[in-house]
Amino acid sequence: MKIIYGVTASIAAYRACDIVRELVKRGHDVHVVMTRTAAGWINPVVFGALSENRVVVDDDYRSSLSQDAMQHIELRNDAKLLLVAPASADFIARAAQGRADDVLAATLLAFTGKVALAPAMNPSMYAHPATQNSLKVCKSFGYHIFDAADGEAVCGDVGQGKMMAVSEIIKETERLLAF
Repeated sequence: MKIIYGVTASIAAYRACDIVRELVKRGHDVHVVMTRTAAGWINPVVFGALSENRVVVDDDYRSSLSQDAMQHIELRNDAKLLLVAPASADFIARAAQGRADDVLAATLLAFTGKVALAPAMNPSMYAHPATQNSLKVCKSFGYHIFDAADGEAVCGDVGQGKMMAVSEIIKETERLLAF
């Protein structure tokens, strides 16, 4: 099945490589869309090699004057799921507001299938009322929110906010695709 896979800027972005690789191994057609900042953390070439598809990066989208400017519309064709993992606090807030200020957010607004967000952020950011409100709003849109894990963040803070384990994200993704 075709999956649109969104990557936002988070230290957990390196785990997205494992998720994309596993989804492809399971026979899915994965199309990666990266925010500009995420592409600064991990080279899009890595995701292109893992997915065997062209990676859409916000800077390419913004500078395009050709029909590539409609990538957020074309990407959605035949896709069964839009999965954003990691989903940063910023992206979740923008999703809740319905903003389309980058290619990933525009793709989210244009997409009419199932959406899943895997939050990944510092525990204080995750616990903040604004983030919790944004998650509630996203749930009200029908988005599936994968539970953030408890543990120690890279900064040393401890609490809920880490991205769910790769194996759990794969399991939840397969469950969503099954119905």
